[in-house]
Amino acid sequence: MNKIFYITFTIFMGFAVWILGYNTINAHTQLDLFTINEVLKNENSIQINEWSLNAREKLENVTTIQDAKNYQELMKEKFPTAKWQETKNRQSWQMKALLRSNKSMEESIIITTSLTTKTSQSYIIYEAKGKELKDETNKKLQQQIEENISAIFRGKPTIFSCIKGEFNDKINESLPYYVNHLLSVFQAKQIEALKENEFISTSAYTPIFEETVHNSKEAMNLQLGIRTQGMGGKTTIVVGTPIITIEY
Repeated sequence: MNKIFYITFTIFMGFAVWILGYNTINAHTQLDLFTINEVLKNENSIQINEWSLNAREKLENVTTIQDAKNYQELMKEKFPTAKWQETKNRQSWQMKALLRSNKSMEESIIITTSLTTKTSQSYIIYEAKGKELKDETNKKLQQQIEENISAIFRGKPTIFSCIKGEFNDKINESLPYYVNHLLSVFQAKQIEALKENEFISTSAYTPIFEETVHNSKEAMNLQLGIRTQGMGGKTTIVVGTPIITIEY
């Protein structure tokens, strides 16, 4: 009896660990962009009006413009309908392909090579941006973004996610109040901050996101920026991980 119980218990525990591991993995499969979106949408006073996702990877073996053009040919095979545009100046050479451009979003690929250093550095970048994220289309959008990232990059790119919005009504509290509130809902610890009368930018760390950057002392993976236009003016908020990439 004890032997049967032991075998049954072992099987049950193994199954439970597998289920827990599966759910934990799934919890981390959502792109950070959509996690930010969910958190901000729970804040009823914030209207989201712009988003962007930027994935980039250094091309280790691409050191000349010709190398970059050869790499571009690989992208042409994967995205045969994309139209490429070349830009060159003293600082860099760049090829950009527009994958999609409509009312809801824009997607593009950029291959860029620096010309200012002794050894040229090249990067491939995928950009997606739009005006709003709708619950009914987010699953399809995430799948589309993930498929493009998988097709474009050789390794694991660094992904920057950013959302911009504004408060629906005039804010009734001070800017530090809203910053502290948002740090709380993102489960974040503040690392450093820049504070002015009508503007606050803060960098923090949260276990919610995996991407990180480092300052001189600590890792951080969340930036918040809040700017007000003064009495009666609108108040803009920008949230990014690991840093903000939308102009504000």
